[in-house]
Amino acid sequence: MREVPSSDALKHDVTQPLVKRAAWLWCLVPLVIWGVVELSSEPITLFRQLNTTARLLPDSVWAFFNMLGNGWGVFALLCPLLVLAPRALMATLCAGAFAGVVSRTLKLSLQFPRPASILDPASFHIVGNPLTSLAMPSGHTLTAFALATALYFSVSPSKRRYAAWLFVLAALSGLARVAVGAHWPADVLAGASIGLFSGMLGATLAQRIPVNLLAAQAWPLRAASAGAALCIYILLTERLDFDETRPYQYLAAAVAALGLTWFVRQTLRPRKEA
Repeated sequence: MREVPSSDALKHDVTQPLVKRAAWLWCLVPLVIWGVVELSSEPITLFRQLNTTARLLPDSVWAFFNMLGNGWGVFALLCPLLVLAPRALMATLCAGAFAGVVSRTLKLSLQFPRPASILDPASFHIVGNPLTSLAMPSGHTLTAFALATALYFSVSPSKRRYAAWLFVLAALSGLARVAVGAHWPADVLAGASIGLFSGMLGATLAQRIPVNLLAAQAWPLRAASAGAALCIYILLTERLDFDETRPYQYLAAAVAALGLTWFVRQTLRPRKEA
């Protein structure tokens, strides 16, 4: 008589937390750096120094890193995870959703001014149209760190050292917001702190998703695939942030299209018998 698998076989193991208690302290690191920076330098002076130094690289480079913090662009780049690592993808979606709500709530509540509303826009380098309001926190930085953290903690602990480069990309995405004249350094550090928390929360929530809900035919991934299709549409029809981002939008749309095509082929395959 064939043995019927128990319901536990369909659940992901949650006995070993992906995020250890001590890891949550990482969220405090950007805040500590923020405190040190505030005590040791003038915010306007630091902003001008970073904004000027960043001009050593062309705007097209900063446009690329900037897009890594744009939700439409970065989720498009993650579309292959629909097939390769669905749980990691769900971790990024959970992290991104939480980060987006927190970011918008804080921006509307604090109403902090951006550099272009305090300084003469002609006195520093700006890419795209000058932005004047809703500075704190940097939404791009928050998104970049949220997704990097969610992906990092979705990897098994023995392989995380290979995923540490994700935080380098996230940090460059945050620096790009200063380079293009859109945010103060404090906005970036606040975004990094909230992003770290959001990413760890997303990884923790995704760990508890039952395995059967991560199948290609299950509704969560089908909903995510619909979101991927929307990303492709937005990337092909809208201008994200500024003109220099356009080539990267098309590249991200191509990656998303390939990932979505691969996923659709998976959904058309019949399910294997248990």
